Amino acid sequence: MVSGTDNLIRYSIVAYNVGREIDVKKFSREYLKHRTRISWEEPLLFYHQDREVYIYSFGSFVVVNPYKGIFQEIYRVLEKYVKNPLKPYTERYEIIVVQDKKELKEILGELTNKMRELENKRIIVTDSACILNGVRLNRDVTKIVTFTLAQSLALERIEKDVDAALDKAQNILERFEKSRVLFRIKPAVKSLISVLRTRFDAISDVMVLEKPEILWEEPELDVLYEELRDIFEIDERFRAVDKKLEDILEMGQIISDLASASRELLLESLIILLIIVEIILTLAEYFFKW
Repeated sequence: MVSGTDNLIRYSIVAYNVGREIDVKKFSREYLKHRTRISWEEPLLFYHQDREVYIYSFGSFVVVNPYKGIFQEIYRVLEKYVKNPLKPYTERYEIIVVQDKKELKEILGELTNKMRELENKRIIVTDSACILNGVRLNRDVTKIVTFTLAQSLALERIEKDVDAALDKAQNILERFEKSRVLFRIKPAVKSLISVLRTRFDAISDVMVLEKPEILWEEPELDVLYEELRDIFEIDERFRAVDKKLEDILEMGQIISDLASASRELLLESLIILLIIVEIILTLAEYFFKW
């Protein structure tokens, strides 16, 4: 189902991130009644009330032309397959098909000053829409758009996780500053493990560092993917996340070293105290003899 007038056709693309993972294989086996083998970037496609729904293992699903209330309907279907459910995040985008220069100019709006540069492009990417210029929408284009949208949304969740980890590391540092001697190293180690797990999520689950296999065979789709990544600032956001994670790990190492040094100082102080006590006892014994 599409919306539009004359030859201008709009496809509304809405992505939802509902958890850290969706068990796609189990959903396919139990709900769709068939087993499936798909590559890491390949979504599981199924239809809900004639709407295309693309499900990604990293906790996102994307709906083409959703209607009011469809999220709740689909989530009820997927709920039992969502691991570590979270408050849903949402991202919206459009795919627009135009057939002539007049329609293209109307859609470009503020970008009409670049009309001469863009009018010969078959696929044009803007902040709000992917414009197909005289090209019919196909499944591959839809998959690239939905994949990037799902990635962006899952990365947003990871950004919030990293910010929370940064707050946790700062709290650990504050506790350490207040009481070095009584500081316990075990919670710090657990926090560092949590940070490392977050980093693994960012690199592995959302797969922000690799390209879908189809792009190696389709240069036009490769350009589309790179332009979409640029629009959603995937690379910049990931670098910012990675920098924060490195800072947190460095902070954790410093805290660990300082905590160890504090314990060594405590041990040295106890040894000195024992020596003093022994001297006092020796002197006391000497004087009591007299």
